[in-house]
Amino acid sequence: MTTEKLNLPDNYLLWLDSLEAEAYAEFEEREWEIASREELQELLEIDDFEVAYIDQANLYVKLIQDITGDSHTMDDEGNRIPFSLIGTWLTIGYDNEDLLCVDPADNFAVWGFYPNEGGDVEKLANNLDEFLEGLELLE
Repeated sequence: MTTEKLNLPDNYLLWLDSLEAEAYAEFEEREWEIASREELQELLEIDDFEVAYIDQANLYVKLIQDITGDSHTMDDEGNRIPFSLIGTWLTIGYDNEDLLCVDPADNFAVWGFYPNEGGDVEKLANNLDEFLEGLELLE
């Protein structure tokens, strides 16, 4: 697979390149598997659709909307978050069936997106730098 330019900050990509092949990290008592640069571009098959790893949030939003007819979800503070916004997020990791995402339109704020919980979301950090500072790599 050819390496394409990823819409992620250069400092995050440099940090990512410094990691081992499989990287696990803890942030606020939650463990996430962090996708490598190559994994971000790999194609996944989800419900008979193919999507790049980094673009999974968009596909999950469409699937949730098709099933529920909803146009939004709620964050952990009770705010309405439109699915159209979540569909623009980039997936950078996961834990079980939960996605670790960043919002390029909001200074790469870091979010947990929970497709199997109706698409609920939780803001984890205001930006990737804050996320990286609070992150502990696991052996």
